[in-house]
Amino acid sequence: MNPKILLLMGSSSYDFKGLPLEIKEIINEAISLNHLIIVGEAHGASRAFQNYLKNINYSNVIVGHARKVRYNAGNWVEKKFGDTLQEREKNMIKFCDYTIIIWVNNSSVIAQNLNFLKKTGKPTFLYECSTKNSFKKFGTLDPYRDYFRRTF
Repeated sequence: MNPKILLLMGSSSYDFKGLPLEIKEIINEAISLNHLIIVGEAHGASRAFQNYLKNINYSNVIVGHARKVRYNAGNWVEKKFGDTLQEREKNMIKFCDYTIIIWVNNSSVIAQNLNFLKKTGKPTFLYECSTKNSFKKFGTLDPYRDYFRRTF
């Protein structure tokens, strides 16, 4: 069996404490199978993912970056996936087998990634939320949805 690679990405405006239970359950399943986890280094969701992985002492992690690493909570291996944000995001998506994404306030950067993920057909778990109201939704990527259209 080939090792699996899980990509964790999300909005930089994610400022909720910790991670939702649904996301922790998927990450914990990946860890139980010793999957490689790739995570970004920006503030927001990437830091929440990194902090969780550090707190549970998981070491099979790569921190993906473009120009430089701004945050590496676990002193993990660092890998440059491109020179720009867009290049980094696309290359990390190409490199992974499946994804968990936290999407806050219909961020257009994340919408672009979601629409790209639809084209790849890779399994994607999506946690949508809003800082403007109590909207929260967890599920899988909808292959028919246009993620540039606002939902709230």
